Amino acid sequence: MKKKNLILIIAATTVAAIYLGAATFFSFHFCPGSKLNGQDISWMTISQVRDLVNSKASSYVLDIVGRSGLDEKITASDISWKPDFNESLNDNLGFVNGLKWPVYVLSNQSFTNEDMASFDEELLRSKINSMSFFKEENMIAPVDAQLVFDETLAEYTIVPEDYGSKADRDAFYEAVVEALSTMQMTLSLDKAGVYEDPKIFSDNKALTDECQSLNKYASAKITYTFGDDVITVDGNYIKDWISYDGTTTTLDTDKVNEFVNTLGRTYDTFGRDRTFTTSLGQTITVSGGDYGWWMDRNTTLSELVTAIESTSICDMTPVYFGTAAQYGSQDYGTSYVEVDLDHQHVYVYENGSLVIDTDCVSGKATNDRVTPTGTFGITYKERDATLTGQNYSSDVKYWMPFYGNVGLHDASWRSSFGSDIYVTNGSHGCINLPPDAAAVIFEHVEKGEAVIVYGGIQPSQAKDYLKNKDKSEEGNTDDGDSAAGDGNSQAPVAPENTGTPDATDASSNVPAPATSTDESLAVPESTDPNEQLSGSGE
Repeated sequence: MKKKNLILIIAATTVAAIYLGAATFFSFHFCPGSKLNGQDISWMTISQVRDLVNSKASSYVLDIVGRSGLDEKITASDISWKPDFNESLNDNLGFVNGLKWPVYVLSNQSFTNEDMASFDEELLRSKINSMSFFKEENMIAPVDAQLVFDETLAEYTIVPEDYGSKADRDAFYEAVVEALSTMQMTLSLDKAGVYEDPKIFSDNKALTDECQSLNKYASAKITYTFGDDVITVDGNYIKDWISYDGTTTTLDTDKVNEFVNTLGRTYDTFGRDRTFTTSLGQTITVSGGDYGWWMDRNTTLSELVTAIESTSICDMTPVYFGTAAQYGSQDYGTSYVEVDLDHQHVYVYENGSLVIDTDCVSGKATNDRVTPTGTFGITYKERDATLTGQNYSSDVKYWMPFYGNVGLHDASWRSSFGSDIYVTNGSHGCINLPPDAAAVIFEHVEKGEAVIVYGGIQPSQAKDYLKNKDKSEEGNTDDGDSAAGDGNSQAPVAPENTGTPDATDASSNVPAPATSTDESLAVPESTDPNEQLSGSGE
């Protein structure tokens, strides 16, 4: 028992001796891990620390590191820098502090002395003013993060903030003075906070909320195809139609409507003139008619708005009142019926090939019976129809109307076709065909197929035509046969008629339904050119 106590006493005495010995040592020396203004002063006495500070006098250099790779140095000689050791550091030594050595060893003491040096402030300011940090090309102002539209991605993106490199002179000076005074070796301008910073950053909630809200609409992708033209309504269009009020994104339907109207103006062909090459090789302009693309713009607008608001990604087709065979200037395609009123002849093409051509008799050259010119579409086909009108009723086997009550049909009651029969003995507006030819045509044409009608003697020209014809026949002593009623005689051609209707002659365009004097041509008003009309014109 006594032996155990003795061992404990010896151990305690040894520990105390070590502790007190170390306390005595560290009363005059700085503990391991101690630093003064960032410089290691472990195990040093106050005298040694003073010598260390004074030894830096001639070799001291402050390295200033900035943005954009800029770097400047200030040497002791540049500003008459001299160390000025502050003896207050000695207050951190002594026996009382030495007794705390175990704590100091574990905590790595760090001391700051803000007045370790002196320098010429005027030389310092002059040195700072000459530095590259303050050259105009290096004073790049910061730029806030901002919302931009990326045309390639077709969406809004946030461009991150640019910190730039514009230093605040006063903050710069203060940071340098502190570094020189505390004898720092390196000064990081970024860490010192001397640069002007952006005010809005890429993680700004208001900015990210706006980006997400706008992209909800801009992410829609609706594709329209017009023949070879493909129009993709994506963010590149939609960005000009939306606005953000701070909380909500709104789609401006008026601007979407402008876009739809542009589509209509660009691709609608209803009512437009068409350049057409006839079967005889003549290039003419065909005006009038109700054939062609006619967009229902209101419904198309409604569908497009709905697709954008629901962020759809899809192919869409505009809604149409009237359609054509294809898009483009030759919208009638390669399958169509050509009616040459000058030569009283009909040509039927199917996929670009001539299927049949035949003589015909068109409407009489009077205001109430003339055949309308222009481009039309076959409304429907009907077998064994009865055509009725004022003071007539005719049974036909093949009925193919293309404009109201005007159409192509067989005329079994006629024995001759072609020539100038139509001038005085024409139909009530329809195209009369030989029965056999009508049967072939009926089998090859389809509903909606284009019927291109041009030429012919107009009512205003008929009187002069007949007068000139009579004079010609009176002077003909070799042949007494009249051209009228002879299917083999040469067809008449109206003077200066190139197939382009005279804009001043109402009969040269599609007849106005409200002023027609022939019940067979009475066409009720309709906003839909495809609406089928009852009745027929023989």
